[in-house]
Amino acid sequence: MKSYNNVTLVGRAVRDPDFKDAGNVNARTQFTLAVDRPYKDADGKHPTDFLNVVAWQKLAEICHDYIKKGCLVLLSGRIQSRSYALDGETKWITEIIAESVNILEYHRAKTVDADAEEETKPKRKKAA
Repeated sequence: MKSYNNVTLVGRAVRDPDFKDAGNVNARTQFTLAVDRPYKDADGKHPTDFLNVVAWQKLAEICHDYIKKGCLVLLSGRIQSRSYALDGETKWITEIIAESVNILEYHRAKTVDADAEEETKPKRKKAA
């Protein structure tokens, strides 16, 4: 029997995405998505999961250019676990690999004069 790995999430970007470009094929964007659980805890609040999201190539560029802290995002993708070594110890991380991203609501910073606000495209980092 074949496996099936698919996840669909709606949540808010915790911070602006981190973009790394090691050439067109290896462009990578990483950000954290805050997703509320569908129930309330004893204090009457929805617990929140903070999920690491990774997008590659063209989708990485799009995520970097349009997702900002506070944006409400709908994404679908797959869950992936990987390991890495840190100080001789094996660490495991679970990430959501984005395959489709839709911005449901843009979050604009409050300014004194919104008409005078000029949007600028953030500069991308080049990987060494």
